[in-house]
Amino acid sequence: MNRPAVILVMCGSSIATSNLAAVKLEEEAKRRKVKIVCKKGKVADTNTLIESFRPDLIVATAQIKPRDDILVFSGVPLISTIGQEKLYDEIFDAIAKMED
Repeated sequence: MNRPAVILVMCGSSIATSNLAAVKLEEEAKRRKVKIVCKKGKVADTNTLIESFRPDLIVATAQIKPRDDILVFSGVPLISTIGQEKLYDEIFDAIAKMED
């Protein structure tokens, strides 16, 4: 992938947890030397946000239905820190596979 991976980070209100999750993803991406761009929004606006941002994957801290057209990850470990490293590995492995 010649461009940064676009990650749509969503929560219930797009105020608190999506911002925290996005910051954590950006910091981890920098540590791993992976270029990403995080876009934030509300789970209720999923379809509109996908059309607008054309993300490579979604990380949601609120409940979201699985999708056939895009990878969806639960962002809860970014908030609770339980399983956070595993989630980072899954997200950045998925991004690496997109580059192949």
